[in-house]
Amino acid sequence: MSQATIGKWGKSLGVRIPADIARSLGLDVGSDVEIVAGEGEIVVRPVARPRSLRDLLGDKSPEEWRALYRGSAVDWGPDVGREIIEE
Repeated sequence: MSQATIGKWGKSLGVRIPADIARSLGLDVGSDVEIVAGEGEIVVRPVARPRSLRDLLGDKSPEEWRALYRGSAVDWGPDVGREIIEE
């Protein structure tokens, strides 16, 4: 557990987050956090940022993804509901 001292930042109060804690939570300058107060405590937690397709898929091109999954048969089970197509 770390301790910090409250300081003044303009008309507001501020707390410095120790570097090791910030690093372990992936926080950096400009990171968004949520602050919740209640029952004699203050909780500061990171706000999950929206992830882009590049974050999710990495730097693979569409061709690389197709090659990776080409020929892999996946059985998703029988069609149900609106998936059923009458031929």
